[in-house]
Amino acid sequence: MNNVASFALAVLFASSASAYAQAARADTYPTTMAPLAKYLMPNAAAEIALARTAAPPSVSADAKILVLSPTGYVAAANGGNGWVCFVGRSWMAGLDDPEFWNWRGLGPACLNPPAVQSVLPQYLARTQWALAGATREEIAAKAKAAYADHQFTDPAPGSFALMLSKEGYLLGADGPWHPHIMPFIAYDQMSTWAAGLKGSPIDGPSSISYYRTYEPVTLAIPVTYWSDGSLGPMIHRN
Repeated sequence: MNNVASFALAVLFASSASAYAQAARADTYPTTMAPLAKYLMPNAAAEIALARTAAPPSVSADAKILVLSPTGYVAAANGGNGWVCFVGRSWMAGLDDPEFWNWRGLGPACLNPPAVQSVLPQYLARTQWALAGATREEIAAKAKAAYADHQFTDPAPGSFALMLSKEGYLLGADGPWHPHIMPFIAYDQMSTWAAGLKGSPIDGPSSISYYRTYEPVTLAIPVTYWSDGSLGPMIHRN
């Protein structure tokens, strides 16, 4: 599998997650949403704690924290620094990601203020659509329409997420992958970042799909340390 980032959040996250590696066992992933209970964490306290691990305490301690409810993300802790931390689920992956409905995806992410303004609304809307029963194709159509009427916009300059948690599960990876910074860019900015090029320190999608014209592209810049200060795994380049 490739080490291509996408969130988690994309899992963002995870994801984040459309930029993460496409898994070789993709045919084992669900093609429709699983029962809601599979995506929910045991309690809000556990989800708050996991969300805060996305960034060092200097960022996450004063960030707003969101947790997933049966109808969407809700505020569980107020913040004062303009950042927002949450645990992304699999539907925050790229719209063409085979793990879109994988209930294992838990991508802790802390979004900086530009990303909070321009990217977070898209993730929150996608979550509400998913929980309301929309299929992947319906979610894609809604996203396309939202871009057409300017409800959604390209990521604001400087938008990124910190994904430094070693406790999450990112799509296409056996565990948390690597601690990384995840910039959000418009689909036509790949070459500007040298994303995905051989030897480049910036991981990105291996190709730009049809969907990328109406969703943020997520990149990944692996870094050395997890949010708790411990050393991350060694990074191998082709």
